This record gives sequence, structure tokens and C-alpha cells, in this order.
Amino acid sequence: METDQLKLSTKWQGDFVFEATGQGGHTLRMDAHQGVGNDQGILPMQAMLGSLAGCVGMDVVMILRAKMKVVRSIEIVTEGDKRRNPPKELLAIMVTFIIEGDIDQEKAWHAIEVSGEKYCPVAHSLKAEVTYKLVLNGKEAGAK
Repeated sequence: METDQLKLSTKWQGDFVFEATGQGGHTLRMDAHQGVGNDQGILPMQAMLGSLAGCVGMDVVMILRAKMKVVRSIEIVTEGDKRRNPPKELLAIMVTFIIEGDIDQEKAWHAIEVSGEKYCPVAHSLKAEVTYKLVLNGKEAGAK
């Protein structure tokens, strides 16, 4: 399997604020909810839902445009049911597409399904294996 590597640097800004910077220099600010953090950014779980929406949304636009369909607007609402106790992972995600344009229902559904089943790497990455590596005080301390 061929792979490409994506890299994102996320730096602590104090309190519970973290700022992620991508390879293109764009940033995403994250914070804990009010009461724990200071509500200075999006919650990390919200960022994940937004990443899913952006990924499937881009695919849907590309697929519909390729079929010469006129898209006037797309809003994608992502809702996640999160476990209340740690690790508080998402148990279910609902992605609702609100589309305006000269598009029949079958074509819209086809674009959404093809994105989720074949193209959207974020949707497929929700099942990815996660490992952790530690560098402490400048020295690599292993990986798990």
C-alpha cells in the first residue's frame, strides 16, 4: 500500500488552549468548554465532526459538478452522540446535508454515498489505529 504523510503541529497556548498549524500554515484553535477552559476555540471533538463534514462536502461538490449539476448552497450539520464517561468517544454520527440547487434526489444521494463509502479519508480514518510516541526534554522516550 502506498502512503502519503500529512503533518500537523499542535502547540499548547496556555490553560487548555491548543493551536494546530497545518503544512500550508493555516491554523485551528481549540479549547475546552466553558467551566474547564475559557471557550477560546472549537472543542477537539467538534473539530473532528467539522473535518468529516468538510471532507464529505468537498467530495459531494466535486461529484455533483462533474455531473454538470447546479449547486446553489450546501450546509452540512454533523451531530455526534458522545459517551458520557471516559473515554467519551463518539458512538454515532449523523451527517445531514441541506442542499439547494438543480439536483435530483438520486444524484444527491449517490454523491453522498460514494463519498462516505469510497472517497472521504476522514470517514475511513475514524477507524484508524492510533499509536503514541513520547519525546521528553529533547530525548525520545519510546512509542506505544
